[in-house]
Amino acid sequence: MTSGNLSEIRVALLSGEEFQRLERMSEILESVVDESTRDFNLDILYTEDYKGKQHELLTTLTEMIMTFPMMAERRVVVVRDFDKLNKEIAKKASAAIQKTPETTFVLIEGEKASLTPKPKGNFIAEKFTIIYEEKLPGWIRSRFRKRDKSVSEAAIAHLINNAGTVLRELDNEIEKVIVVSGDSGSVDEDDVKKVVGAFKRDTVYGLCNAVGLMDFRESSKILNNLLEKEKTADDKKISETAIISQLFTHAMKLSEYNRLIKIGVPENEAMKVMIASPFLWKKNKMTPQARNLTPRKVRRMLTVFGRTESTIKRSSLDNKLLMDFMIPLIMPDARKA
Repeated sequence: MTSGNLSEIRVALLSGEEFQRLERMSEILESVVDESTRDFNLDILYTEDYKGKQHELLTTLTEMIMTFPMMAERRVVVVRDFDKLNKEIAKKASAAIQKTPETTFVLIEGEKASLTPKPKGNFIAEKFTIIYEEKLPGWIRSRFRKRDKSVSEAAIAHLINNAGTVLRELDNEIEKVIVVSGDSGSVDEDDVKKVVGAFKRDTVYGLCNAVGLMDFRESSKILNNLLEKEKTADDKKISETAIISQLFTHAMKLSEYNRLIKIGVPENEAMKVMIASPFLWKKNKMTPQARNLTPRKVRRMLTVFGRTESTIKRSSLDNKLLMDFMIPLIMPDARKA
C-alpha cells in the first residue's frame, strides 16, 4: 500500500515486528496528519495509561472517532499497543472502530494487534515479519538504497558482525555511516569501521557464533557482558529468554544446513537457511560451526536451552546464575581454561 491512496482509508491496522511497525506508523501519520492542525486533530491513546480502567479508554476512543475535525478534512486517532486490551474491551473497541466515519482516520498498532470484527470497507492491515539472519543483508542493502547509497558486501558483513542483528540499532548505525560516507554514492567497509569500530561488540549475534564455534571462553565472556550491560542499560532490555531463543534458532539453522548438505544440496544453496551472503558465511566461520554441531550436540543443546528457559520462568533462582550454568552444559567437551 502506498501513501497515495490513504485518503480512501478509514482504518489501518499494523502488527508484527516492532521496528518496521513503528516506522510504518510514522510514515502513515506523516501522510494523513495535517501539520498545521496537528494539535487539534491528532489523538494518541496509550493502553499503558489505562491500566485498571480500560472501559474509560473505550469511552474515550468511541467519542474521539465520532468527533469532527477542526479546520481539516479528517481527525486522526491512534491506539498504541491495542493487543494489551482485554478481550472484552478489544471486541467492543473493534465494534466502535467499524463505525468510523469518513471524517476520521483510525490507526491501530501492536505486536499481536487484531480487530474482531474487522471493518467491512476502507480498511488496510499490514503485518511485519521478523528479519532473520539470512534476510539481514538484503534488508541492510535496502536501507542504504533508500538513502541513495550502494553498499559493499564486506561493509554489510562488518556492520552485522559489529553492530548485531537488532533492526533499530542497525538502522541507527546506518544513519551514522551515511554521514561518514559524505557525498559518495557508495559505502565500503572502511566507512563502516569508522562508525562501528574495527572490532566486534558483544552482541547476541556474536554469542551465537561463539557457541557455534564451541569457544567456551568467548561464549562466557560475551554472555556475561551482555547480562551485565542489561543491568544498567537505558534501552529496551534483551531478556534471558530472548537470548536463549536466538541461540536455539542458530543451532536449528545450522542443523538444517547439515541436513541439506547430507542429502546433496549444493553448499551455496544450503547456506541460505543461515545467511544469504557467502562473504558473511566465511567471515563468521559458519562451515566449522556446522561441523561442530553434530546431531548429538544439537540435541544436547536444545535440551539444555529448553530446561534453562523453563527454570528461568518458574524458579526464583538468579537468572544470571542459570545462564552461566548453561554455557558449560551445552559444550561439555570444550576447553574451559
